[in-house]
Amino acid sequence: MADAAKLKDYFTRDVVRDLGARLRAVHSSFKLKPFVDGVFSGEWEELSFTARSRHIARALWTGIDLPVASSLEVLVNALPSELDDPEGVLNERFWLWPFGDAIAAYSVDEMEAGLDACEALTKCFTAEFAVRPFLARYPEALDRAATWARDPNQHVRRLASEGTRPRLPWATKLTLPTDEVLALLSQLRADPSLYVRRSVANHLNDLAKEDSDTIVTLLEGWHEEDVPETTWIVRHAMRNHLKNGDPRVLALFGYLPARVEVANLRAEPSSVAIGESIHINFDLVGQPSSTQKLMVDLVVGYMKSNGSIGPKVFKFKEVELGPNATESCTKRLDMKVRNTRPLYPGEHSVTVRVNGADLAAASFTLRS
Repeated sequence: MADAAKLKDYFTRDVVRDLGARLRAVHSSFKLKPFVDGVFSGEWEELSFTARSRHIARALWTGIDLPVASSLEVLVNALPSELDDPEGVLNERFWLWPFGDAIAAYSVDEMEAGLDACEALTKCFTAEFAVRPFLARYPEALDRAATWARDPNQHVRRLASEGTRPRLPWATKLTLPTDEVLALLSQLRADPSLYVRRSVANHLNDLAKEDSDTIVTLLEGWHEEDVPETTWIVRHAMRNHLKNGDPRVLALFGYLPARVEVANLRAEPSSVAIGESIHINFDLVGQPSSTQKLMVDLVVGYMKSNGSIGPKVFKFKEVELGPNATESCTKRLDMKVRNTRPLYPGEHSVTVRVNGADLAAASFTLRS
């Protein structure tokens, strides 16, 4: 999803006018000019993207001026054509964001009509935020989500998973009965759509942060089914467990304790300036035993502003290493300042992690 700060100026007068014109086309009593003028009045310039969307939602709902079910019917009738595929869902049609905000803010007292509107909206844009107030208030809303999981439309099936995610980005936390949610996700575990499978995996990743043992046990069973789509979900859902070297999850994918030596590890050059690159070189040397399946990660220990070290795991490569075989490895790391990771001068470290075990480490100096 795009950064909200960059979206602040998305709602231009032309965008808002076009949005209002769509409403007027299906509801002749909707007054376009007062709607547009009202949107851009007051403290508009100071509002964030989210606040602007909610401000527009309030103005359009007031302008429709009908009972809840009838207002939702106007919104649904004003929707554009349904999307054929996931492309453009959150890259285009941001003008529909206030529709979801209006559904969430003003129609929660009308569960069936509100859920119908969410189903219609998700086919054209997304309703993962709009549906959450209904799920939070009505236990039976989960029954509707379960029917969505069987829908022929991939956007509707995704809503069943994405709308019920406990830690959906940009949204307040949602707590739902775990057994019912897992039953819903189970319907989607071999979904043919990657768009849906990615949502299911992200949802399971969220749930694993609360109850890892339950989710790992569930996914062990799914993995035994040996269905490619399901296997993809399991691996993506367990990506953090794999990255953190969880022995149970590593074993699930055939990564057993490694019988290897990390030789000739070096960070070159040993001193680099911020903005430059460093190369990590080493050899993996197998012991005289059977072929091993290895997952190799690099853990970079970054100097923090307070002088402590913060580790970040970089996925490197997967290797099948034969008896007594040697695999030469090299990786370039760009020491560039990024929004998500500021850099500070000082001594940094690089650790080679193989199948969850840290086997060797080297250091280098980062200069300002």
